[in-house]
Amino acid sequence: MPPRRGFELTTGSVFGERYKVVQKLGAGSEGEVYQIKERSTGVHRAAKLFFLPPTEAGKQVVWSARKLDKLQHCPIALHYHHTMRVDVRGQSVLCLISDLFDGVPLETFIQQQAGRRLHPFMALNLLHDIARGLEKIHAVGEYHGDVHSQNILVQQTGIYLNLRLLDFYDRGRPSKRLRRLDVLDAVRILYQCIGGRKHYSKAGDHIRYICCGMQASLIARRFPNISTLRNHLESFEWSD
Repeated sequence: MPPRRGFELTTGSVFGERYKVVQKLGAGSEGEVYQIKERSTGVHRAAKLFFLPPTEAGKQVVWSARKLDKLQHCPIALHYHHTMRVDVRGQSVLCLISDLFDGVPLETFIQQQAGRRLHPFMALNLLHDIARGLEKIHAVGEYHGDVHSQNILVQQTGIYLNLRLLDFYDRGRPSKRLRRLDVLDAVRILYQCIGGRKHYSKAGDHIRYICCGMQASLIARRFPNISTLRNHLESFEWSD
């Protein structure tokens, strides 16, 4: 079985004969995501490698491929291409190939900012983008299941932030409870963006109103679904 701590593929290494590894993009509970380049065309893609061996990962890969295909009209989700098996240090690994998004993990993006946190206005705008993306996913009866700062890629152009969600996680059949977990995870992203516990008390009333002290029950009552969160972000009166 591939090591749970990670595959740690090196830049330039051959990937399934057809591709070469460019760089690691992120990691989640199920596997790692790499930027790869097709050797014959130079086209760049993303490859998600699953930690479980192919005999156990097959069901998960099928689930992921079908979910990405269902979400192909959701701009925040990557577009699925195909699956393949690759050899990683003598181990057969199943992977899923999708579109590449040229961004950095949100966790890295936060660390690159002054004070290693986002200005509240930028953090709220980022949360709004996440909420809009999740709203489209929830609208077709799906959920993400593992929204965190390593599973969000950020691309900044001028004042605009463009996002993609990686590594959807199978927590079972879609349900209101699982979609509410996405809402809680989105609020947790805001909390992390403004510096977490260290800076929370000085973050401003608008931030604290959304984060609710990170008490899950309070967040669920205030924002029972992602649309209520998105609506709030579009309608509250801003004060610096």
